[in-house]
Amino acid sequence: MYNNMMPNQYGGSNSQPNNNHRTGHTHGHGGATTCDDGHAHLHPGVTSTPIETQEGHVHKMWGNTTFDDEHIHYYEVYTSTPIPLPGGYHTHYAEIETTESDGHTHIIKGFTKPSKS
Repeated sequence: MYNNMMPNQYGGSNSQPNNNHRTGHTHGHGGATTCDDGHAHLHPGVTSTPIETQEGHVHKMWGNTTFDDEHIHYYEVYTSTPIPLPGGYHTHYAEIETTESDGHTHIIKGFTKPSKS
């Protein structure tokens, strides 16, 4: 299942993420997309600051993949709520299908780099 969550999927106007929240921690993310059409792309980046929801905070991840095989792909997704890790750290999971370019898409999935709140 691809996590193409948009803010209104968090349960209506009372629980929509507040995209004006500009303070707090961020997470690094990166890795390779799936290999499709004979190649893969990298997707390095940093998430937004926390976006509060009724279920817990999430982060927005967005950007372009690296330029490979003469093209790029765009991606935009909201992460899962926090997944606790030892020592006061946490991570988030995200999974999304990139935009189509050159007749194909790629899948990005994985965990953000750990961070403390």
